Formats: sequence, C-alpha cells, structure tokens
Amino acid sequence: MRIDVLGCGSAFSLHHTTSAIRIIDNQQAQWLIDCGPTVPRALWNRKVDINAIDVIFFTHIHPDHCAGLAVLLNHWKSFGRVKPLQIYCQSEQQTVLVNQIALANWPHTELTFPIEILNSQPEWKWRGWQIRTAFAQHEIPSQAIRIEADNHVLFYSGDGRPTDATQSLMAGSTLAFQECASWQPLTTDASHGDYPACLALCEKLALNLMVLYHTQDADRTAITRACALHPNLRLSNDGTLFDLEKPNWLQAAL
Repeated sequence: MRIDVLGCGSAFSLHHTTSAIRIIDNQQAQWLIDCGPTVPRALWNRKVDINAIDVIFFTHIHPDHCAGLAVLLNHWKSFGRVKPLQIYCQSEQQTVLVNQIALANWPHTELTFPIEILNSQPEWKWRGWQIRTAFAQHEIPSQAIRIEADNHVLFYSGDGRPTDATQSLMAGSTLAFQECASWQPLTTDASHGDYPACLALCEKLALNLMVLYHTQDADRTAITRACALHPNLRLSNDGTLFDLEKPNWLQAAL
C-alpha cells in the first residue's frame, strides 16, 4: 500500500493544496479521499492516468473537500475516460455531488463513463479491502475511515475532533492521519482538532506515526517545531509519499 499526499492544506490555505490523499494498493487499485478545489491540479501535476482512480470517498461535503469534483470529472470526460467510477458518500449529503456531476457535463446529460454513487456504511468490503467508518466531532457529519489492505491499516480522520468511535478506528493503525487545525488548544465542543489533543491521543494509542494535516497556515511553523520533539508525530506536506511496502518506510517518513 502507498499513500500519496495530494494536499495537506486547510480550507483557505494560500500555500498548500486542500487536504486529500490517494491510496494505491499492491494490485494498483486506487482510491481518492476527498476532492477539494485544488486537488485536480495536484492529480494533473502527477500525470495520473484518467482511468487510474477506481473510487472517490468523501469524508463530508464541505467545499474544501468536494468542490473539485466537477472539474475532475470534466477533465476525465474531455480526455475520454471509460472506466466506471464509484463514489462513496453519506446518503444525506449526496445531492451536492449529483449537482456537481451534472455541472461536469452541462449542458449534456451523459459522461463517457458510468458513475455509481453509493452510501458509505459503518463497515463494508471493497475487493480485498476491509473498510470501517465512524463520525468525528464536526459542524456537519464527517466520517473518519479505516482501511485494512495489503496487511496494513490506514486511518484518515476527515475533519473534526476525535471521538471515542474514531479513536477506536485509529487504534492499531500502521499510519494515521489526524486533522489538526490549530496549534493552540480549542474548546472541547470545537469542530476541529488541535495540537495538544493530537499529541495526547498519539501517546495514548502508542501509534507508529500520526500525521497531522488541515493545519492553518499561520500555525504550521509552531507545529513543525513541536513535532520534531516527538518521534511519532509529523506535520503533513503536499507531495509526501508513504510506501508501506518498504521495510524502512517509517524511518524514511520520520
């Protein structure tokens, strides 16, 4: 399993792509997690083949996590994608995606490839992947996801503060991505994570590596310095590739 960090930025970052990752398993199956407004450009810069991505999973439907979908689909249509695409999303939030699919092809009604929109569930299987989701604490329902594949476990929090349910998904992960908007502690009812709480959670779960992302631009320097003192924490960066198949992947990541 490889994890390509397409973007680590907050919603309005001036310097980083909006937060998203690409997951590639050992059979070259690929998932895209979230697709904010600047994510398509990150895919184009990597020259990702138009038929490479099998699934897009949306943690939640805020603009910085979904506004790039119409652009990406329009690009795939324009260059002749034929591979079927599956999209997983919470059922209550799918209307926005349906509208973006329509926009991607407007004024026409058919793309060059089929799209199937599916309800994300608490647990399901996709090919050889075992998938579980749980809700973080956010202003709208936002799902964390745990993917078990190729003898590895990936956790990706989506937006929001950790909950008991998302902590359960994170436990035992090979690699964990946790949203961390703020260097300063936030109130316990906040919609985003903060560095002190993330550090405490990383130590509580004795994680191999917790990668912090979706951080405000102004807080990145302080969090980078703090992470340097903790070997199991690091701040995410656009373009980082975690290759979990390499024996020394953790040392290389740190």
